[in-house]
Amino acid sequence: MTGRKIAALVGTMVIALGIGSSANASGDDKAEFARILKQQYDAWYEENGAKFAATFHKDADMVTFNGEHLSTRKGIAEGMQYYFDNHIPTSQLKLVDEHLRYARRDLVVIVRTTCIVETTDCRDGSLSRNTNVLSKRDGKWLQESFQNTRVDPLPPGVVPVAEPKAYTGSIEQIRQRQEDSWYEEDGAKFASTFSKDADVVTFNADHLRTRDGIAERMQFYFDNFINKTRLKKLGEHVRFVGRDLAVVVRTGCQLVPPSTECRPDSISRNTNVLVKRDGKWTQESFQNTRYVPIP
Repeated sequence: MTGRKIAALVGTMVIALGIGSSANASGDDKAEFARILKQQYDAWYEENGAKFAATFHKDADMVTFNGEHLSTRKGIAEGMQYYFDNHIPTSQLKLVDEHLRYARRDLVVIVRTTCIVETTDCRDGSLSRNTNVLSKRDGKWLQESFQNTRVDPLPPGVVPVAEPKAYTGSIEQIRQRQEDSWYEEDGAKFASTFSKDADVVTFNADHLRTRDGIAERMQFYFDNFINKTRLKKLGEHVRFVGRDLAVVVRTGCQLVPPSTECRPDSISRNTNVLVKRDGKWTQESFQNTRYVPIP
């Protein structure tokens, strides 16, 4: 991989290192979100992995621009310092847009679009989209999970479907329903595992909002771009935050039936954030990133 390609990939992982509007946040929360982002901004330019990681909870999860899973604040600090020292060039970053949503009073999902700026405009091919999930523990906001995906746009379009009926169950049942719906190419069934206001960032960094929006756009993908394949789970990291919040980082690939081997270049990693309500789990956010190993 050339230095410029690495720079393009690395730069797209950036955590929206400008201060977002957070228009739906309260004054106190808005100030906290701004503080966290500013600290990340400073840490990025200082190439300081420990300072960068300090914006995460001690047991947090992060999936980088190339699909690497960094686990715990210590792991994020060490991983980011390695990237700063070896792969991340000096760059200026620009926040393009932001979508903020409270899943609970103590849980916020923020989806941001960002880019690398060489003069005053975004550099071609540098757009990325990231999902930041922050929780408030003991009165303090910090990040529970973060994942980034480079924007690789597909044509716009949706396929109208019947309104998806909400599906709740165990974490394993939700995963299995998603795998079944993928093979059946059923957008409504896929979307049924999400909360009404959920956020999904797809393999190409398309941001799908709400259960209905997820259903219609996924059906468009199934009908036009996604070949009939099965999903195979290769690994899973499950972390519970209390009794009713789970962060699941999965590694998987696609199988082309009847093959049982992963299709080349299909390995990806996704972060699933689930909330338990009335004893049943549902997904609040999901983001997927292709795995591209870097030495």
